[in-house]
Amino acid sequence: MPILTNEDLKTLTGGLVQGAAQRRWISKQLGFDPPMRVDGRPMITWEQVNRGRGNNERPRTAPRWSVAA
Repeated sequence: MPILTNEDLKTLTGGLVQGAAQRRWISKQLGFDPPMRVDGRPMITWEQVNRGRGNNERPRTAPRWSVAA
């Protein structure tokens, strides 16, 4: 189970290079708080990325008005 490299993390998070920003993105998009490596970047595997949110999030039946405007 290979851990994502710094370049993989940058690609996955849409160009974010700071570890804290990458961790926030992972938390928001994938639904879990990853552990941190010594260099301050998140430590996740491709299995976790591919699993994503899974069935933990209920599907929305109404629009999110806070972001729809």
